[in-house]
Amino acid sequence: MKLDSVRKSAVLLCAAGVIAAVLLSSSSVSVHAVAQDSDENLAAIGLQIAPPFINMNGKDPTLVGLGSYIINGETDCNGCHGSSPANEFLPANNPYHRPPNNSPMQFNPATYLAGGRSFGAAGPGTVSDPKSPLYAGPGLGPIIIARNLTPDYTGNPAGGMDLYTFMSIIRTGHDFDSRHPNCGLNSVFLLGDVTYTDNCYSAPVDGSLLQVMPWAKFRNMTDYQLTAIWTYLSTVPCNAHNDTAGDTYPWLKNQCTQ
Repeated sequence: MKLDSVRKSAVLLCAAGVIAAVLLSSSSVSVHAVAQDSDENLAAIGLQIAPPFINMNGKDPTLVGLGSYIINGETDCNGCHGSSPANEFLPANNPYHRPPNNSPMQFNPATYLAGGRSFGAAGPGTVSDPKSPLYAGPGLGPIIIARNLTPDYTGNPAGGMDLYTFMSIIRTGHDFDSRHPNCGLNSVFLLGDVTYTDNCYSAPVDGSLLQVMPWAKFRNMTDYQLTAIWTYLSTVPCNAHNDTAGDTYPWLKNQCTQ
């Protein structure tokens, strides 16, 4: 009986040791995961994957790195704010054409975050003139064209947008450009020397809000994360858009020099 008791005690002690080891291991893995996800570690990854043509002079490397991680690693900002998927990468460094280990991925500096991609109409509305470059079809509102996010001569991204305005847009979705108002508000759209009317959206679409930008999700980011995004965007070279896209959609043009 005593021998059986000793054996049972040994088994119980062994089982307890295994459980303790598992719990300790789980705890260490959890702590390790948290350490890996710190801002500093994510920033280090962000700096590694940032394109070589950014300018970090005078910038906080942790903010730039974290912003790069969010923009280039977690989301696909350039996929929406580039001209088109076909021009997103340099031809010889396109990861969809060849393995990245054979040819490291390189963004195309001519199109990186410079806007111009068309998303079509976001809902019902009116563009009165079929010749308008924003005409999507009868009964449809104006075509959405992705914005140029590169800085202007001030160094602020999106053509000179300060941090307060940037955070306000992401938090509320408010479209400060007012290019796509609700119908019935005497909507007028001036493109070069041509004036188009009824460049508007009908209910239930609210023309005062961004219609494609996923602000409703991004608004849940912290102030620090949004500051990191804004800071990273300020390191991207200015794209003036003195090209066909800029001639077609003048709001893509950017003033790179004062």
